Amino acid sequence: MKIPALFLFLAGTVLLTTVHVRAEIREWTRASDGRKISAEFAGMKDESTVKIKMANGQIFEVPLTGLSPEDNAYVKEANAKMAGGGAAAPAAAGTTAAVPEGETTVTLSKVHICCGDCVDAVAKIGSSDTNPIPVGVTITADRKTESIIVKAPTGKDAQAALRAVQKAGFFGISDNPAVSIPDLKPDEFTTDTMVIRDPHLCCGGCVKAFSKAVESVDGVESCEAKVGSARVEVTGKGFKTYEVMKALREAGFSGTFQ
Repeated sequence: MKIPALFLFLAGTVLLTTVHVRAEIREWTRASDGRKISAEFAGMKDESTVKIKMANGQIFEVPLTGLSPEDNAYVKEANAKMAGGGAAAPAAAGTTAAVPEGETTVTLSKVHICCGDCVDAVAKIGSSDTNPIPVGVTITADRKTESIIVKAPTGKDAQAALRAVQKAGFFGISDNPAVSIPDLKPDEFTTDTMVIRDPHLCCGGCVKAFSKAVESVDGVESCEAKVGSARVEVTGKGFKTYEVMKALREAGFSGTFQ
């Protein structure tokens, strides 16, 4: 299971049971508001994402930017122990968290929000008939933390809002294990040209970051991104479309392609 997530209590439920564990159970703290949950360190997904294991065996992937400085220091030390052969809990298979029925808040981190126009574009998500959001949903951008905060009456409404965020050209890592933008499906398809549709390119900063991400992919030679472009042609030789879209997501962008 691959779920970019923070804590299960963010979905409105904390599942804790008494089990025998082989690693330290500790309190983890969300950086944004100090909320805590008990779980154990289960290793690293990558250099910026930690795995935490709930008492019921579920494992969630948590961006280090969403954790307190103390947690980051602990992860660094624990990961070093694992690399050196020290004791740590092994990763275990989990189950998908249930979508919450009540009020739900989701924070998307690592979103490309470089200017006031980006913030305004986020505020306008749902205002058109072509990209609606459910009644009662609010979507706001925090430029300082490069994040988007979605508040919704239910988990399903929050998920619908994330689809609208993605359609508007933004991408971020969800801190909610039950509500997130679906992962890309890896494939080995290669091409010499592709067209990316509906990216968010409101300013020169967006164009620069977008182009840098696309052109970082092996085989890509040019990216025709311009301010306000509704479609961007990418050309090269034998590059993977999956790698292009993955690079864009890592830079905080979304879009569709053909």
